[in-house]
Amino acid sequence: MLTGETTFIKLTARSFRADTVQRQIMSLFDHKKIRIALLDDHPITRRSLEVVAASEPDIEVVGSFGHSRELNAFLRNESVDVLVLDYILNPDELDGLSLIKQLKAHYPQLKILLASSIESIAVIRAAFMAGVKGYIGKREEAPVYFNAIRTVANGQRFMPVDISTAMAMVPTRKRDEGLLDGDEQVEGRKAPISELSNLLTQREAEVIRCFLDGMEIIEIAAKLKRSRKTISGHKQTGMKKLGLSSDLELFKYRDDLFR
Repeated sequence: MLTGETTFIKLTARSFRADTVQRQIMSLFDHKKIRIALLDDHPITRRSLEVVAASEPDIEVVGSFGHSRELNAFLRNESVDVLVLDYILNPDELDGLSLIKQLKAHYPQLKILLASSIESIAVIRAAFMAGVKGYIGKREEAPVYFNAIRTVANGQRFMPVDISTAMAMVPTRKRDEGLLDGDEQVEGRKAPISELSNLLTQREAEVIRCFLDGMEIIEIAAKLKRSRKTISGHKQTGMKKLGLSSDLELFKYRDDLFR
């Protein structure tokens, strides 16, 4: 009887120790969870990320917002490891590069993962120059999303291969190379980061600006005393350098690319 009681006590002690060790491990694991916040004006997108993230043991959604003002109020009192940010919000919201610059000005250490349907290389490039640490398209699968979050949380830059390849083909000023590589200490950071017209030749920038002002190709040709073919060539070359494939994209992103 005594032997049985002794065995029971030993097993109970072992079970208690094992349970204690497991709780300690889980406690340590919880302590290392990546705290993320999400800003997206689509409720279904936010809810989807919250649900899927619940199955990730090292990731915790600590804030989910549909308005930039709500996010700003949250960040005044809370810290996050990664902010998953949509580029375009509702028309009455501060968004895009303006929001990114505001967030980085108020929270310099904030790591931003841009999760957006935006695929314009020029806009994505501008976002990296403004201070985001990663970009991911909204059509990516959940594992890719969480890989991006972990990469950015670790202080590294994340970018899909196709976007990275396309970015590498865009001419880059020497002083901007460090910014695009994730080095936030590079001299020249305070340069006008949204003026991607600096990537263009003077003539290409002039032609595109005239076009954005409402001038037709034939009118621009007359103004600059060049042939229509030459002006059209400048426009197409400039748009290609900016990663824009249509006039619609050019007008859509004009405020971000030409300020």
